[in-house]
Amino acid sequence: MKFKQQLMLLGIVLSANAMGGSIDYLSQQDAEYLAHPAMVGKIGVSGAYYNPAGTVWLEDGTYIQVNNQTHLKEYSMEHGDYKFKSDKPSPVVPSLQIVKKKGDTAFFFHAGAIAGGGSVAYSGGIATFPEIGDKFPGKGFINGSTIHGKSYYVAFQGGIARKFSETWSGAVGLRLIDAERKFKGEGNFETVLSPTGKVKFDIDSERTAFGVAGIFGLNYHPNDRFNLGMRYETETKLDFDNKEHNLKNGFNSSAGPLGNFFYNYISKDPAIKQWMAEGSGKRNLPAMAAIGASYRATDKLTLLASGNYYFIKEASDDLGNFDHYDNGYEVAVGLDYQLNEKWTLMTGYQYTDTGANEKTYTDTDYVLDANMYSAGVKYKYSSQLELMATYSYVDYINDKNIKNIRYSKHVDAFGLGLIYKF
Repeated sequence: MKFKQQLMLLGIVLSANAMGGSIDYLSQQDAEYLAHPAMVGKIGVSGAYYNPAGTVWLEDGTYIQVNNQTHLKEYSMEHGDYKFKSDKPSPVVPSLQIVKKKGDTAFFFHAGAIAGGGSVAYSGGIATFPEIGDKFPGKGFINGSTIHGKSYYVAFQGGIARKFSETWSGAVGLRLIDAERKFKGEGNFETVLSPTGKVKFDIDSERTAFGVAGIFGLNYHPNDRFNLGMRYETETKLDFDNKEHNLKNGFNSSAGPLGNFFYNYISKDPAIKQWMAEGSGKRNLPAMAAIGASYRATDKLTLLASGNYYFIKEASDDLGNFDHYDNGYEVAVGLDYQLNEKWTLMTGYQYTDTGANEKTYTDTDYVLDANMYSAGVKYKYSSQLELMATYSYVDYINDKNIKNIRYSKHVDAFGLGLIYKF
């Protein structure tokens, strides 16, 4: 199977919900993140993504971590008396980490959904439809509409980490990203401007891109109690090719000579414009920087803190998707408490400021600030095998856009993980 086909096949099962992160980024790259999001300063197999330079401080051996997340989510948007809701779950969101450590060198690999908004299905349409319908003379928006959306960025990354002193280590790596964004559905309107009395909105848009990013890490490990991890990821160039064929034909078939008029009118709406045939262009994944620390306060208690910063304003964007955004950030804290040799309890909290505001929200692209509350348990079955079960509740902060459309999200996320050492 060709590499591109392998990426797409994995992408089908990696359609993930945007819980943490900013713009398109997803921070939840394994099950342990759902127990405490402050992962950047930890030394562990999860470091294959969060702290690659820290992987050289593991014991010698080959480690494999297999994860799955299940997301139960509810998205909604309201416009006047209309309310549109999607509660489509993501039952299988897998990811994989592999670390091979020997001496002063470690090789690391990670596969997962690095970005995207996952799958949604709005049975009644989206809030932009009645807002558009209000502009048409006649009844305007009528029932019988539906919208399906999917956005995922499948990533494979790997690299090498090496100690260069008794306390410092560094890492370099490469990430390959295959991105796909889909938007499909229809909307129905009545208007006296149409010869048939009706206008049909019919869209089937698929935008795809491929990109490469560099990953750089540093880690400071002065003793067995304290660790400081750092990571920087370069901006990923993603030049999307948009294939959309139905929209103009749908207007022409339902509205005759006025089809082009309705098509041009719709093209001015930011919620729709990026999905039209003219919507090809760059929507780069911004560069980001992360720093985190872990401190073993007692033999049983380890404290964690970390932060991520997203350089959104500096990212290239041909379609105006990032207009009005500020740079986004996350701050997180957590702790591990070892009950005994077998059981460890985990908990944490994260605040996400996406950099978005009322001028940035559209029905197909609204990233809300959020509070994330997490907990989990890890069980050491043997010296080779560890198991974990985790949970996060993500409470998004409801907000409105400049059209007075109100957006809200809630997510319950469950994680299962297995770490095996050879």
